[in-house]
Amino acid sequence: MFRKAPKMKISKVQLLLICLVLIPFSALFSQIQQKDRDFLVSTDWLEENLTDSSLVVLHYGLKTGFDEEHIPGARYASIWDVLVNKENGLRHELPAEENLEKVLRSWGINNNSRIIICYQDGNAIPMASRLFYTLDYAGLGHQTAMLQGGLKAWKEEGKRVSRELSSFSEGKVDIKIKAEVRISKEEVFASLDDGNARLVDARTGERYSGMGEEDHSTRPGHIKGAVNLPFFEVTRQDSSHLFKTREELHRLFEDKKLPGGVALITYCGTGIWASPLYFTARMLGYSVRLYDASYQEWGTDDSLPID
Repeated sequence: MFRKAPKMKISKVQLLLICLVLIPFSALFSQIQQKDRDFLVSTDWLEENLTDSSLVVLHYGLKTGFDEEHIPGARYASIWDVLVNKENGLRHELPAEENLEKVLRSWGINNNSRIIICYQDGNAIPMASRLFYTLDYAGLGHQTAMLQGGLKAWKEEGKRVSRELSSFSEGKVDIKIKAEVRISKEEVFASLDDGNARLVDARTGERYSGMGEEDHSTRPGHIKGAVNLPFFEVTRQDSSHLFKTREELHRLFEDKKLPGGVALITYCGTGIWASPLYFTARMLGYSVRLYDASYQEWGTDDSLPID
């Protein structure tokens, strides 16, 4: 006679540990290491998650380059679909809410989409950052990230590229505008006396100082009190097209007298170069807004102070 084995009681904690053991290590690693709020994702993470049905990879760059090669499943995103030139002469402005939602749906974006922006090369970083800003304005920033190193990093690591166009259904995203990420001329003027706000000019040093050619306004110089942090300084000054590390970016911002805790307002000539600063400031945890009309508006209004 065999004795009946005693029933084993498995606690909830033990059951959880058993489930964790059964999960493939690579899947567990990607879930832990790449949090939803990460602003930069690695090529390895993206490769592991390419089959995720909620993933949307947006390729920004020249259409000819996209047609030649892109990450499998990537969709071409034309930034010009979400930039508006207004009748008053202001360029590169945000579109109306209903038009923005229509474009994002045409890219196959849904409310649960995890959006990854892949920039084609270093020249595409400002516009790709502007795309991030636009998605943040649409209320999707918390589910959007950039691919660190872009397509160049992907290819250099020997990962597969494709010429095939992916098929996808029109998305059903319902955008929720975050008006607070945008700031008007009047609000910028009011902030000049706010000791907790810092204006950051993303243009080159020559344009900031008024010594370089300025084709967007009638007055050379910069908004009164603004500090200069050229947009290209947030990326490594080599051919890698990589954003600098968080530690390097923290030092860069602090060297420009932009300590954590202050509110930042980024601007440039027309709102494009200011976007990489907006992106990195968000990544570092700053409260940041982008002056969309930028110096093209401020520099042509003689009533507004400049240095």
